[in-house]
Amino acid sequence: MSYVRSQLLVAGCVIFLLSASGCATSDLFSGFDLFSSKPAEVPAGSDQELISRAEAAFALKKYDEGRKHLQRLISQFPESELIPAARLNVGRTYFDEKRYDEARAEYQRFIELFPQHEQLDEAQYYTGLSYFRQMEKLDRDQTMTNKAVREFRTLVSEYHNSQFAPDAQAKLAECYRQLAQRELYVGKFYFNREAYGAAIPRFESILKEYPGSEHNDQALYYLGESLWELEQKEPAKVAFQRLIAEFPDSDVAPLAAKRIGMTFVQNPRSRKPSASFLSGALDSMSDALSELQNAISDSSIWQAPPTP
Repeated sequence: MSYVRSQLLVAGCVIFLLSASGCATSDLFSGFDLFSSKPAEVPAGSDQELISRAEAAFALKKYDEGRKHLQRLISQFPESELIPAARLNVGRTYFDEKRYDEARAEYQRFIELFPQHEQLDEAQYYTGLSYFRQMEKLDRDQTMTNKAVREFRTLVSEYHNSQFAPDAQAKLAECYRQLAQRELYVGKFYFNREAYGAAIPRFESILKEYPGSEHNDQALYYLGESLWELEQKEPAKVAFQRLIAEFPDSDVAPLAAKRIGMTFVQNPRSRKPSASFLSGALDSMSDALSELQNAISDSSIWQAPPTP
């Protein structure tokens, strides 16, 4: 038998066997389909495509381009389940660019539109964090600090199991610390200018609003001194006595005891300058140096002599 005839015979047998097995042929080719199948492509112009394009742009820090894709998604597919993620991403990109006002606007819109969404805590956290990042120094307005407090308190109280709650709590403590420092700063400003009536509410505010503050010993001391200067000796004594009882290791405790004629021996081992005392001393030195600089600048010795 020739070689060609033998090959034809083998091929015919194979075809016969496959046809006899019924579905064997389809099973064979389905096996090839398993290896040649391609992943489903994202439909062109769909909401999935738009959010994919946005994420790719954000990865390259092309924030404006990415937001355009998300805005198209929001406007063209208002019923899409990707709308919440799109709005959160828009807010986050504004935050990353330090455009905090615009970030807050997006997060607030998210909170209003999706009050039951599982990522509501994230929007709440970044709203507070955007205010936190805009906090001013002690000698400036503290509106942003107070707003950060409001947002972080809402997060901690309403979403205490949130992954963002621990950091929000830490940021909240930092806000309280700054607000207490601000009250002490303003109170001492008035005290140093003998405006005791204006100083007293500031020191009382520290004790009432921030009871665990590291500045409470200073607040009690300056409150007592302010009351003493206004001849309100009895409430002044109460403030001094409370200072001595609650903060016996404070640097101002001996001064309070001396003011009310009380014998007070402080443990030298535990006595160390408190952070608030050092901060107050530095503030006073800064004020004094500023006044000295102004006095020198105004002095006639620095002025040009009159022309003859």
